[in-house]
Amino acid sequence: MILKTHQTGPFRQSGALKLLVLVPHRDARLPLRAWSGALFAAGVYGAWFFPWAAPLAILSRPFSADELKHCASALRERSLAGGNDGKITAGPAAAQVFPAGCFGEAEGDAALFGPVLNIAVPPELFSDNEAGKITCHFSPLVIGSALVRGFDTEKSALPPPPRLSFRAAALANMIFRPRGAGEGGCSFEWKTGKLYWLPPVKKKQRNRHG
Repeated sequence: MILKTHQTGPFRQSGALKLLVLVPHRDARLPLRAWSGALFAAGVYGAWFFPWAAPLAILSRPFSADELKHCASALRERSLAGGNDGKITAGPAAAQVFPAGCFGEAEGDAALFGPVLNIAVPPELFSDNEAGKITCHFSPLVIGSALVRGFDTEKSALPPPPRLSFRAAALANMIFRPRGAGEGGCSFEWKTGKLYWLPPVKKKQRNRHG
């Protein structure tokens, strides 16, 4: 089945999945775009219908600007823990399963396939008000490079993901939904809100946390 992605035109929020996502800097997204192309060539036809971002949670309501700023600061502190020097890395690929029925389909669960991030986002990172908006936490955290269903990513011969290391990243609200499609096709659309960048890492912070 050929999957066609739509990112333009009027966006209807009805039936949309609300997500909190981590968006790597553009320099880190470029090799991911190339890898998605390699996955598509290898038969992973869902390689183009999710943006190169890592979903952290499903939300009942979008986070406010203050909540996104708070989470960005908290996530920066986590990136500095354990001597990581503020770097977030992405290594081997894995599938991150969405809860059943997220996209209104009855047959099987959809999964996001991509490089696994080395950083965890525990529930205690969020304030009480933020936690009240979260309906699902994701684990592992992967940078979306393909949306798959019924595709055995462990047994299939797939090109290896790029090894990524980056400090610059942002948090954002994102809405993602399937669109109606004709015979032989399926399509998705998404819209990402304003990016709230993780605070820059200063030299004294690296020394303090290293």
